[in-house]
Amino acid sequence: MILVTGATGNIGRQLVPQLLAKGETLRVVTRDAAKVAHLNGKVDVLIGDLKDTDTVKRAVAGVDRVFLIGLIADATQSADRALIAESARQGVKRIVKISAGSDGTRGIGKVHRDWEESIKQSGVPWTFLRPGMFMSNTLGWAGTIKSQGAVFSPFGDGKMAMIAPRDIAAVAAAALTDAKHEGRIYDLFGAELLTVAQQVEILSRVVGKPIKLVDITPDAAGERLRAMGGSDTLVQGLVALWTQVRAGQVAIRNDEVERITGHKAQNFETFATEHKAAFGA
Repeated sequence: MILVTGATGNIGRQLVPQLLAKGETLRVVTRDAAKVAHLNGKVDVLIGDLKDTDTVKRAVAGVDRVFLIGLIADATQSADRALIAESARQGVKRIVKISAGSDGTRGIGKVHRDWEESIKQSGVPWTFLRPGMFMSNTLGWAGTIKSQGAVFSPFGDGKMAMIAPRDIAAVAAAALTDAKHEGRIYDLFGAELLTVAQQVEILSRVVGKPIKLVDITPDAAGERLRAMGGSDTLVQGLVALWTQVRAGQVAIRNDEVERITGHKAQNFETFATEHKAAFGA
């Protein structure tokens, strides 16, 4: 059985059906049964909170593989450390962890490297997936596209090879179902390098209306995020990332998705078309 954490998130929603299609038995944990009602009868649903010790024990019982998203809002990583420790105690055979490819010495990157080290120290075999920028992050533009016909971006004219959650999930499914991926770290990127201006141009064409791009500084974007309740770790990490993108330091792409899964990574126009209703079309 595979324990899928974050089953209602961007990656988890894509991963669950892919694993079911492979004939795997799954357990998901949620605090809200309504969010997984569509999975009733298909997976083992555990209602609870992974910050609770008893829930962690029940979640891992009888499981041989774990898909771990991680609670980035938990700066202490206590909940995830407890899940890792319980996985080791109960003899889990593999943890596949969603990590981050950003600078591992500070901010979000350091949080993820600390998680990775905890898993390595646990003795449980592991695979770490380090995806770049998520295409699904652009869904955060929907509000201002609808209300102002605009996208406010701190990325400048830097290029990124964004990756779709579906492709991250496909690599995770491969890592969870084939032991040859144990001990491997995969940096995952999309197939095309695009600036935000190019992304906005594609979105404008897909939704059928003009969308203007408004450049804002990383610091200004960070203050806006902080005002919305973003933690210091999140704000500092994202400001650093936005600054790197603007400087052209993350213009990286590869073909790892295709090499591991056998299919090409999704392009942004296809993603935008699939989600055009969310963007206001």
